[in-house]
Amino acid sequence: MDFATVVSIVSVAFLSSFSHCIGMCGGFLGLQAFFLKDKTQKQTLFFTTLYHLARIFAYVLIGAVFGAFGGIFVISGTSRAFLFFMIGFFLVFIGVALWVRGDLLKFIENDKISKFVTKNAFKLSKKHGILNFVALGFLNGLLPCGVVYYFAAMAIASSSVVNGALIMLLFGLSTLPIMVGFVTFFNLINETFKQIMFKISLIIVILNGIYLTFLGYMVNNG
Repeated sequence: MDFATVVSIVSVAFLSSFSHCIGMCGGFLGLQAFFLKDKTQKQTLFFTTLYHLARIFAYVLIGAVFGAFGGIFVISGTSRAFLFFMIGFFLVFIGVALWVRGDLLKFIENDKISKFVTKNAFKLSKKHGILNFVALGFLNGLLPCGVVYYFAAMAIASSSVVNGALIMLLFGLSTLPIMVGFVTFFNLINETFKQIMFKISLIIVILNGIYLTFLGYMVNNG
């Protein structure tokens, strides 16, 4: 994985976490706060760390699976070109959907899956065991989300189990500052600033999609 790719991953993940990630995962963070309300400061730090490790582990698993799937397409140059072209087109679609929101975003961020995941998460939050709390974090990582889809598509494009897992690991780690500091830090940020950061991340997503589409075209006609 080259340096430019790493910068792109970290930029999109960190910038999108200011607005979209908090919006999507806000319910889970609320359940997390409910679980931790009677805990000491040390216990809160311990449980929060476990929660986010479980969330990131879910991302890593997704990245490994999608990276392995992408590896199927490295058999020939034509199939790889097709993969790049389709993923590039999908990334542009994701970027536009996240920008305009509305029904297009609802179609991508499947409401039925979200309700299923949230329902099970709510059940887990009522049981104050450590394994239930870790499972809650893992479910958080499986929540349907346009930004997660973007990085899953990048994992496919990497055509590698290891690189796919690394892409999702970087994504998860880059969201930590905002996700962990949600309660104290997020409310201090101006709403306009949040939206600007999110729009910048979407521009990077769309440009990356255009680049991959062009790359697919060039590989096929090279």
